Amino acid sequence: MAATERLLRLYPRAWRDRYGQEFLATIGNEPLGPQAAIDIVSGAIDAWLSADVRRTTMAQRVARTGGGSTMLKSIICEPKQGGVTIRDGLIGAVVMMGITLLFRALITAATNNDMASTASYLKGFVFPVAFTLSMPFWLMKGQPWKAQLVIVGGTLVLLVAVRYL
Repeated sequence: MAATERLLRLYPRAWRDRYGQEFLATIGNEPLGPQAAIDIVSGAIDAWLSADVRRTTMAQRVARTGGGSTMLKSIICEPKQGGVTIRDGLIGAVVMMGITLLFRALITAATNNDMASTASYLKGFVFPVAFTLSMPFWLMKGQPWKAQLVIVGGTLVLLVAVRYL
């Protein structure tokens, strides 16, 4: 089995059934670089977390098990969860400002205690951490909490890892 076919197996069955051949044709037979492999893996994670893919997978499962057409329609036509309201945007902004102020206080405390390297380290985190922690309140609204946890937690871990290196 070629590397591209193994990577394709990371995607949900519904996604593979619908896009698999196109995916393989797009990737081709050329060896994949590290960035392409990372892009493909992150695409697979996105596909697993996507509400549309979950809905399609459920619809296919119902169809295979002989579920009624009314049930199938309710799964496929299920309304998407809420849009972002002005209130959501304001909550996200308040979270960002609060985290920024918290970091500012930590940076000031580190500077006053002759911990310049710690203060410098923290300065690089202010915006990315504030933005990431505000995402569940506006950008990821309506997504399952597990998806939010994976994305926010994974982003924070990556931020620390990249900053540490």
